[in-house]
Amino acid sequence: MKGAFYARLLRRLVGNELRRRAGRPAIPYKLLWNTTYYCNSRCRTCNVWQIYPRDGSQKDELQRGDVVRTISSLRSHLLWLTLTGGEPTLKLHAAETVNEVYDACPHLSFITVNSNAIIPAQTERVMKAIASHCRRAEVLVVLSLDGVGRVHDAVRGVPGNFDSVLETRDRVRSLARILPNLGLCFQSTVSRHNLAHVPELIAFCRSLGEEQLVTFAQEAELYRNHGEGHDVTADRAALPAALQAVSRLYRPRHPRDLVQWAHLRLMRRFVATRRAPVSCRAASSTITLGPRGDVSGCLFLDNRIGNVKDFRYDLLALLRSPEGVATQHACGSCNQCWTNCESFTSMVSSPVQTLLRAVSPAPPALTLAPSPAPEAGPHA
Repeated sequence: MKGAFYARLLRRLVGNELRRRAGRPAIPYKLLWNTTYYCNSRCRTCNVWQIYPRDGSQKDELQRGDVVRTISSLRSHLLWLTLTGGEPTLKLHAAETVNEVYDACPHLSFITVNSNAIIPAQTERVMKAIASHCRRAEVLVVLSLDGVGRVHDAVRGVPGNFDSVLETRDRVRSLARILPNLGLCFQSTVSRHNLAHVPELIAFCRSLGEEQLVTFAQEAELYRNHGEGHDVTADRAALPAALQAVSRLYRPRHPRDLVQWAHLRLMRRFVATRRAPVSCRAASSTITLGPRGDVSGCLFLDNRIGNVKDFRYDLLALLRSPEGVATQHACGSCNQCWTNCESFTSMVSSPVQTLLRAVSPAPPALTLAPSPAPEAGPHA
C-alpha cells in the first residue's frame, strides 16, 4: 500500500482514540458491505445460500443509489472497503456501486472483494471494472480456497470449483499486467472438513507464489449455522496440533504477511484462553452494512444497531445513536471469536500489545478452555 494510506490510517487511529477518551463514538475507517445473500456456493459450513429460498429475495436489497449514499456518508473517514456476501460478484451493479463510492470518498485507498470464483469470467469482469476506475486505490480480489483438488470441491459443494479458482487466478494475473493496482490472494478457512489437508493446502499456495489468509470456521449470525457444530475452535482433539502446524508452516514473505503471522500467533492464544488477545475494534474501526440496510457492529454477531433507512442513509448519525455508542462498548469487551475481518483492524489499533503477545510463548499445550456463550450487542 502507498505511504499516504498508512499516514491517513494513523490519523484515524489517533482520532478514534481521542474520541473514545472524550466519551464520543469512534468513526470507522473500514466498511464491510455484505452485498447480497444470493450465493452459488453450497458450502458445508455455511447456510447463507439457503436464505433467499426460505426468506425473501433480492428484491428486498438496497438499491444502488441508496448503497452509494450510505457508504459515502463516511466521506473522508473511509479508507478501506470490503465486499462480501453471499457472492459479491453476482450482485447487480456491484462494480458501478464501488466506483461511485470511490468518487465520493477521497481517501478510499484499499478495496477488497471476496469471491468463490465459481464463474471466472464474472469475477474477472467485476475486478477489471473496479481496478480500471479506482486507479489510486489498491484493489484486491480474495479467492476462497479450502483445499487442493477434490478437497476444495467437497468443502464448497460445487464440483469443478477448484479448477475455476485456478482459472480465475490466471485471468486476474493477466489483468494485473495492465492494471498494476490489481492484486490477488487466497483465503482458506480451516474446518473439520479439511483439517487433515491444511499442510498440503499451505504448501500449494506457496508453490504458486500467492499470499494466503488463513481463518477458522465458526458458528455465526453471518453464516446462519448456530448449533451445527462448525466452530472449529471447539475441536479439542484435532485443532491444537493443526494450529501448531499452520503456525510452523506459515512464514512471512512480504511486509503485509506480518499481520497474518501475528493473527495466527494470537489465534493460538485465543484457542487456549477463549479470550480475545487484544480488544476488538468491531463497530469502532469497522462497520457492517447488510443487503437490506441493516447495520451491525460486527459481521459475525447478531448485534444490529439499526437500519440506514431510519437514519436517512447517514452512517455517522446512526453511530451517534444510543444503540451505536452501546454497540461500540459491547464489541470492545467481546471474546466470541478471533477472525481476520475484525482481528486485523484490532491488531493495528493495539500495535504494542499485539507485538508483545505475538512474540511471547503460546500458553502451555494449547489447552482449550470452555467456549463462552454467544455475545451480542443491543438491538434497535
